Amino acid sequence: MNKLESIYLPQFTIGEDAFDAFSVEMGRYGNKVVVVHGEKAWNASKEYVLPALSKAGLTVTGELLYGHEATYANMERIAASPEVKAADMVIAVGGGKCIDTVKLAADYAGKPVFTIPSIASNCAPVTKISIMYNEDGSFKDIPKLKQVPAHCFINPKIVLAAPVRYLWAGIGDAMAKHVESSWSAKAGEALSFGSELGITSGRMCFYPMLKDAAKAMEDAKQGTVSEELQNTLLNIIVSPGIVSVSVHPNYNGGVAHALFYGLTSRKHIEKNHLHGEVVSYGTLVNLIMDKDWEKLEQAYKLNQSIKLPVCLADLELEQDDPLEDVLEVTMANQELSHTPYPVTKESIRQAIRDLESYRPEA
Repeated sequence: MNKLESIYLPQFTIGEDAFDAFSVEMGRYGNKVVVVHGEKAWNASKEYVLPALSKAGLTVTGELLYGHEATYANMERIAASPEVKAADMVIAVGGGKCIDTVKLAADYAGKPVFTIPSIASNCAPVTKISIMYNEDGSFKDIPKLKQVPAHCFINPKIVLAAPVRYLWAGIGDAMAKHVESSWSAKAGEALSFGSELGITSGRMCFYPMLKDAAKAMEDAKQGTVSEELQNTLLNIIVSPGIVSVSVHPNYNGGVAHALFYGLTSRKHIEKNHLHGEVVSYGTLVNLIMDKDWEKLEQAYKLNQSIKLPVCLADLELEQDDPLEDVLEVTMANQELSHTPYPVTKESIRQAIRDLESYRPEA
């Protein structure tokens, strides 16, 4: 095998004292940092972040609001700002859209980026891509970055300050990573080391959730940092990130995410429902289309237990809705560029119908 393959695995620190690692992880890059953040995220986290930066001997060149959408205009404004130009490194504090915008801005500016997730809803804090949107909030594209973030700091106290619904949606998004990566690779072609590594790691996105997710949700509601909660945070943020950065792009998508992008063409989905919530429904569609009855039963029962969607009504849609517009967008999405067998609008629509009548064994 002569083809060059480089894999950059996520680096992270988790714990209530995670920011004590600032000096070791950031100090090697210099001593000037700029913080780019979401508004709510910074209000919830600055009382932890700023003293930790000071304790680490780091100077803050500025605190910038990233904007309110992951757009190229926001990215370019950040990259060109004097605060970023004066800094040795960039810290992104916020949710997925904030972090993706700041990662791309740091990539353009040639600065290392560190991430502090304020919610546990996706793997954006550790991945080598950014999901970008148009000004109206519609999906635009997914640019690849030169490098993964230099380090991710996960402080459960900050995550617990956010509404629990983000953790809930993160569970749904993470579980899709295992289903989609293993499904897209099941045609039997030879896999590279990286793809094998990522697909194997993807199991952490699914099976530990069956054991820990419900308890993690309850602990989050109580503000308790438990082992189950920390495991769930890692399996939302880090485990899917390992899949994302390791596997060939062919195995980084599937029906669940393609259907999500299709469904968001309906305005009420974009307005009323979270990414991982909608993706979790698509995971069930993916599994029933593939006739993977064991994982379908497991995922369906977990969705029921924590009230993730299991039918169209849970997404404010009617059973007899033809979904023609949704399926057009679904089929055009890059998530379905590689499938283990032909996937059509009709096969996805039939899987949606079958899911409406599916009931797991008691």
